[in-house]
Amino acid sequence: ITEMKDTLQRLADMAVGLSSPETVQEDNFGFTMDIHETPIDFFALEDDTGTAYCRALVGSCGDSPCPVSFAEAALRGNFFWRATDGATLSLNESENAIYLTDRFDDTAFEDEDAFGAYIDGFLRMLQDWKARLATTISAEEVQK
Repeated sequence: ITEMKDTLQRLADMAVGLSSPETVQEDNFGFTMDIHETPIDFFALEDDTGTAYCRALVGSCGDSPCPVSFAEAALRGNFFWRATDGATLSLNESENAIYLTDRFDDTAFEDEDAFGAYIDGFLRMLQDWKARLATTISAEEVQK
């Protein structure tokens, strides 16, 4: 885990270089980077050496179950990662919220440009799925 903590510290330093110090908050597990009012968490699990994760909230389903049509789209998108650029969509049942999560190893992102390009791609994918969820929820509200 020490290698991943070093990697996460290096990425946190790059994140500050890409944005500003006030947009990056570090903790014991990694850091959160706030980009355009979108928090993205970078963290490692204690028992998972050599792997770290990037995660962001796609949206909440509120008190209702997530729409079936969105669940179907998410499953299709997760199939061989064809609509997630290698990340996965998942439901956190306790929050009734959808997350986009990606994983990488300690050799990822050799420089700030590579890390910046990764963040840009992750944000594009995140915004796409946020729009899909919002559209699906809106369409279901109209049908009620």
